[in-house]
Amino acid sequence: MKTKTFLFLLISLSQLPLGAQNSSAYRYFDKGIDRIVKESETNVSAEEERTNHVYSRLFSSPVLYESVVGKAFAGNGDNEGESTGMLAMDEKRSAVIDGMMIDLYASHPDKVAMTEEELRKEVIQPREDGGMSKITYVQPEVTLPDNVSGGMPTTVVKPNYWTTSGRIGLKFTQNYISGNWFQGGESNNTMLGEFDFDVNYDDQDRITFKTHFDVDLGFATTKADTLHSFKTNTDRLRIESTFGYKLVKNLDLSAKMKLESQSLPNYPTNSPDFVSNFMAPFDANFSVGLNYKPTWEKFRFELYVAPLSAYNYKFVRYGDLAGRYGIRQGRHHKEDFGTQVVLTVPTQKIFKIVDWHSRAEYYTNYSRAFFQWENKFDISLNRYLTASLSLHARFDDSAPGLYDDEYGYWQIKEFMTLGVTYSW
Repeated sequence: MKTKTFLFLLISLSQLPLGAQNSSAYRYFDKGIDRIVKESETNVSAEEERTNHVYSRLFSSPVLYESVVGKAFAGNGDNEGESTGMLAMDEKRSAVIDGMMIDLYASHPDKVAMTEEELRKEVIQPREDGGMSKITYVQPEVTLPDNVSGGMPTTVVKPNYWTTSGRIGLKFTQNYISGNWFQGGESNNTMLGEFDFDVNYDDQDRITFKTHFDVDLGFATTKADTLHSFKTNTDRLRIESTFGYKLVKNLDLSAKMKLESQSLPNYPTNSPDFVSNFMAPFDANFSVGLNYKPTWEKFRFELYVAPLSAYNYKFVRYGDLAGRYGIRQGRHHKEDFGTQVVLTVPTQKIFKIVDWHSRAEYYTNYSRAFFQWENKFDISLNRYLTASLSLHARFDDSAPGLYDDEYGYWQIKEFMTLGVTYSW
């Protein structure tokens, strides 16, 4: 701190008249720097106060000296390991000034006027009054490129606040049972393709923007269905975006959007009529709320709450399916406002080879309720081979066509697969 204080004083007084620098100013810094030296080396003998050339670096424009930088990188700038009195007083003063110059280079590199090589090209001219010579600086008549500042090449790298990541997987299950198996049953094969992609923006200050896009498409064969050789058993298209503005630490004012549908028709066993298809149904949700994002050690989660500010829209492309999804006959859509709560646990490593991802969503307009909870466990057997377990629970009392005598409005889905996964 003392060194930095002296540096500030030295630069402040660098504009003093040359005559004053040759007398009182130099003697003042002789005393001050000698005091710094003596505080660390008690056996240093006092020297006669005199005008000293070692201060020339302080009273001229700041220069990047190769010797100063070299000593600092060599680790001998403080002359460690030398006994008291081994250095002459001028050398000790010079060592202190070296430290001041290093502080200047580190904290205010923009103040450095030239390099030592440029200093050697300066021209010494006599004063008009015939007195002591003075230094004038000769600036080269050149046009510097845009990436050159102060005579030194520089490279300016614009921060990239965008990040992307993704995962693609192809998983299979196979089961063969002979026709005379004592317990009965039937052979089947399943295949599941998964694609997840994330685009995130974070300016490391206030603004964040996250978009998650996922596609899941799975097929299963079954001999019980004589009309279809295979059917879809998993089908989802979903995109979810969240824009956040940081209010305080871990708390954002956020706007959230979710769009969800499927890609292919799904048929009941031995039925020619599908019960769902692309845009049948289609769900859209828009809301504004608060997003709480705490971190406890390595565990992270996000709790998003939008009280009375969530807009929900449901669309069914085929009129004969409207009643199944709670839409009045003759119409293709319905909309309402309500409260939305979303709890998201980003992928967490709960064991060495086990990753867990969870998402729970609740929406109500106070006359109906919707809830779903998705859990996925990925077990990495090696770099590419992964076993996965998916658990999906869903509740929707607005769709009478989905009511079941055993589960009521609850819907349960479980899926276990083994396959190849690649992440980036």
